[in-house]
Amino acid sequence: MTFKERYDIFGGVTVSSSDLEVDERRADVFSSIISESLNNWRKGNVQGVWIRIEIKDSHIIPVLVEKGFEFHHTQPNYLVMTKWLPDTPSTLPRWEYLRVRPYSHWSWWTRDRFGKSCSVDEGKTCYLGWKFPGGTSDPGESIFDTAAREVFEETGVRAAGKAILCFRYCSFPQPKQVNVSQYENVGDIYFMCLMDFIGGEIKACPKETADCKWFTR
Repeated sequence: MTFKERYDIFGGVTVSSSDLEVDERRADVFSSIISESLNNWRKGNVQGVWIRIEIKDSHIIPVLVEKGFEFHHTQPNYLVMTKWLPDTPSTLPRWEYLRVRPYSHWSWWTRDRFGKSCSVDEGKTCYLGWKFPGGTSDPGESIFDTAAREVFEETGVRAAGKAILCFRYCSFPQPKQVNVSQYENVGDIYFMCLMDFIGGEIKACPKETADCKWFTR
């Protein structure tokens, strides 16, 4: 048995360690399989090779490194390695290198009626005072969904996104910078969102905030 090859429109092929039988995942056997596959792909003018390695098959990673594969990205249960086959600079797309962090500024009902907004006191980290609730997006989450989730988690109040007021971009962190991405070589976008109050009683979450209050402008 060999890999289940999945070709794309850019001349690439994607395979997975899960395609192989158990005995084919032994390092010595796998080394022969990947060598033969690379020869066949070169003959077929394949440009780039993507291979997904499940965490249970991590013992084959050294074999792939020896064959010239590079790390592309990782997730908790697998990682992906790539190899560019032509004798030209690689045009394989890089992994995402930007982090989105929606922070929420939201009003009680509508701003023109009550003019109140909610702030939280984290009581920790680099914030020594009041700030708007907010946090980092989860994978696949929209900006307003993130803002609504963070507002609820930190204050117990339900709110819906109305508008993005502004945003700022911060490049890779420099020495002594705070409130930027803690990940290496990852930029940061900070969104300020206007949210409409839906319901709920304001109450600080002990795990998230030390206090939260409504403030007038």
